[in-house]
Amino acid sequence: MAEIHLDHVARATTDVQRLARFYEEVFGFQRMDVPNFGFEVVWLSTVPPSITLHIIQKNPNSNLPESPHSAGPDVNRKDLELLPRSHHISLGVPDYDGFVKSLKEKGIPIYEKTQQEGKIKQVFFCDPDGNGLEVGNWARRQ
Repeated sequence: MAEIHLDHVARATTDVQRLARFYEEVFGFQRMDVPNFGFEVVWLSTVPPSITLHIIQKNPNSNLPESPHSAGPDVNRKDLELLPRSHHISLGVPDYDGFVKSLKEKGIPIYEKTQQEGKIKQVFFCDPDGNGLEVGNWARRQ
């Protein structure tokens, strides 16, 4: 079997531009060229391209359940504490402390967790649509 790799992650939303701006501002993703799919789509990528995120207009006829997490400023800390065992995307950053500081400056509610006597640092939070996110201090996997 050929090597399996992550191609992209898709996030469905009712406000494509708002969600794309969040990922641009918080993670530094950059917009890519997008084919015409007949509905609104923004493709984002890290630089250099190693992670691709597709922000797609949610199908109004979808019966899939909404995320159970609140993304507003009044998000309950207990909700965020559930993210380590809930649906989320996990990303690693080279400057964990600087990244967490930027989340706090943006007023984004967070839940931090450490493991292995503080060697592993993790922060959990939600995007504006309530999708779970985890960012850690781990190195890029080779």
